[in-house]
Amino acid sequence: MHMTVERVSYLHEAELNNFMNEIKHSFRADKPEEALEIQKAVTLVRSGSVESYSYDSSILTVHAEVTGTDDFDEVTLSFSNLVTTCTCDEPEWCAHRVAVIFHLYLQFNSLTEWMHDWRRMETEQMAFKITDRTPEAWSDVLSRLMNPIRIISLNENPAVFIHKFELIDQKSRSLSPFEYEWKPLFDVYYRLHALEAAWPYIYFHLGGSGSNFTYGKWYVKNWLTDQLGKLADGVKSISSKPRLFETDPFHDQLKVFVREFALNYEGLFDERFRVYQLFWQQLFADKFTREHELELLENSDSPDAPTLVAFFYVIQGRKDKLEELSKDITMEDLSKWLPLAYLAERDDNMDSLAVIMSALLPFIGDYLVHKVSLSQRAAFVRKIDGLLEAADFPEDEREKMFTYYGEIGVDVYADFLVERSRFREWAALMHRYRVVYEVAEAGGLKIALAEDPAAVLPLLHVYATNFVKERNRQSYRRAVNLFRKMKNGSKKSGKHEFWNRYIDTVREKNRRLRALMEEMEKGNLYL
Repeated sequence: MHMTVERVSYLHEAELNNFMNEIKHSFRADKPEEALEIQKAVTLVRSGSVESYSYDSSILTVHAEVTGTDDFDEVTLSFSNLVTTCTCDEPEWCAHRVAVIFHLYLQFNSLTEWMHDWRRMETEQMAFKITDRTPEAWSDVLSRLMNPIRIISLNENPAVFIHKFELIDQKSRSLSPFEYEWKPLFDVYYRLHALEAAWPYIYFHLGGSGSNFTYGKWYVKNWLTDQLGKLADGVKSISSKPRLFETDPFHDQLKVFVREFALNYEGLFDERFRVYQLFWQQLFADKFTREHELELLENSDSPDAPTLVAFFYVIQGRKDKLEELSKDITMEDLSKWLPLAYLAERDDNMDSLAVIMSALLPFIGDYLVHKVSLSQRAAFVRKIDGLLEAADFPEDEREKMFTYYGEIGVDVYADFLVERSRFREWAALMHRYRVVYEVAEAGGLKIALAEDPAAVLPLLHVYATNFVKERNRQSYRRAVNLFRKMKNGSKKSGKHEFWNRYIDTVREKNRRLRALMEEMEKGNLYL
C-alpha cells in the first residue's frame, strides 16, 4: 500500500519515539565506533539515501530501501512489536535501520536537536561520575573525553588537531569540581590525560629532525609547550597548599601515571623527563616516597629507567652510585643524560655535574656530527662548553674539545681565548675562519685593542684591505676608520716609525684611488 512518509510518521509517532529512545540508549557518544555508526546513519538521511517506502497497514509494517553503498539494503520496521530487520544481516542495530527511523522521525521533529541531546546526555553522565571522588572515576571520564584526540589520524592537519582539543577543552569546563581546593588536582589529571591521548600524534610530528620547519610542527610544538606550562602551574598550586586527606589516593595514582608516562611512551625524552622531574621535585619530596620509587625504577626493565635512577642519585647527592651507573653510558644515552647535567648545574651540585660530564665527554664529538642538526649545533656547543666550565674541567681538556667542534665552535672558542687574554690566538682564529669584521668587532676586538693592540694589527690590516677592494667611498671610510684604530694601537705600542711607513706604503699602493686618498687625508693618519 502506498502511503506518504509524513503519513506513516504521523500514524506511528509513539512507536517512533520508542525506537529513538532505544537508539539513544544503545549507542554511546564517547565510543568512537558507536558514534561513527550514528554519524553514518545521519549522512545516509541527509544525502537522500532512504527511499522507496511501502506500507502494509494490515500488519503495521514499513519497508524501505537504503542506497548510498555498493548495493542497496532493505529495511523492515514492524510497529506492532517494535522489531527491525535489515538485509545487511547485522545482528544488532546497523546504520541502515537507524537511518530509516531517523528519516521518519525528522518529518515532524528536529534530528539536530536529538543529536545534541544525545551527546549532552554523555556529558551529563561524565559530570555525574566526576562527583564520585575517586581517581578511577576521574581517569575513566577523562579517557572518554579524550577519545576524539586518541583516534585522530597521525597525518591529520595540526589545525584540525588543535580545533578538536579546543572543543574538548570547552567540554571539560563543565566537568571541573566546584570546590576550589579540588580544581588544581583535576586540572593536573586533565593535562596528563591530554598528553597521554595526544602523544602518538605529537611524536609523529615532533619526533623527527628539528631542521625542517613547518607551520604544522609549530602548531603542535606550541600546543605541547602550553600543556606542559599549565601542568607545571597545576603542580605548583597543589604543592603550595596543605594536602587534604581525601586526595591521598589521587596522589598515589599520579605516581603510577607519571612513571608509566616517563618509561613506556616513545620519543621526546626531554619532555617526558620534564614531566617526571616536575612531580618528583615539587610534589613528592619526602624521603620514604622517593626511596620506594627508586626501588621500583631499579627493578624496571625499561630502557629509560637507568636515566630516572640517575635523576634520583643526582637530587640525593649520591655521587658514588652515580659514578657506578655512568660507566654504562653510550652515545645513545647522551641526549637523555644532558637534562641531568642541566639539573645538577641549576642546583649547584658540581660533584654530580663533574661525574656526568666526565662520562659524556668521549661521545660529544661523534654526537655533534651524527645526532645534532646543523641549525642547532652552535647552541649545542655553547651549552656543552658552559657545562664543562661549570664542572670545573681543566682548561686544556675544554680547549681540546674545540678541535671536534670545528667552525661551528668558533664563537665559543673566541670567547674562551678573549677571557684568557690570548689575543694573538684570537686574531689567528678570526683570520683562519675568515670571520667578518662585524662579528669580530662585536666579539673581542675592542678588548684586544685596549689590552694588546699589537696582537690584532695584522687582522685589522686584512679587514681594511678588504674594504679598500670594494671600491666605493663608503667602504673607503670604513677602511680609514680601521686605520685610525690601528694608529691608536701603534701609538699605544710605541710603534711610531712602523706606523708612518705603513701609511706611506698604503698610499703608494693605492695612489690612483682618488676617493681613498681624500678620505685618508681627512683621517689625519700620521703619528
